[in-house]
Amino acid sequence: MSLVSDLVSTETMKGSFVLIIDDEPDICRLLQMSLVRLGYDVKYVHELRAGLQCIQSEQPDILFLDIHLPDGSGLEAISVFKNKYPALKVITISAYDNGMEKQTALSAGASHFLAKPFSVKNVDELMKDVKS
Repeated sequence: MSLVSDLVSTETMKGSFVLIIDDEPDICRLLQMSLVRLGYDVKYVHELRAGLQCIQSEQPDILFLDIHLPDGSGLEAISVFKNKYPALKVITISAYDNGMEKQTALSAGASHFLAKPFSVKNVDELMKDVKS
């Protein structure tokens, strides 16, 4: 990539709206802090139901979706979200970093998989990949 395409790509994503659906407040705050620093508008919720309402009303560009939530399976929700909002980039996050869940998430339409625990550096690298 050239410097010009890097700048255009960065400008395109700046101000993009990111929704995080995760039941762990610390994970939500870490992601929010990392993404805001990169120029994203970020909101988080802790349940699938609240996430679906937010997606319908605010239509985020990027969704960080935990696989295991108190009110349902993030894995099952991926295809629902992608069918209704095909342009939505879904990044699954999970403490269960086994190959099977990762493959299931990617097959269902997730664009990336982020394993917990993760660092700010992991998020930075992931978002560079998401933008390309």
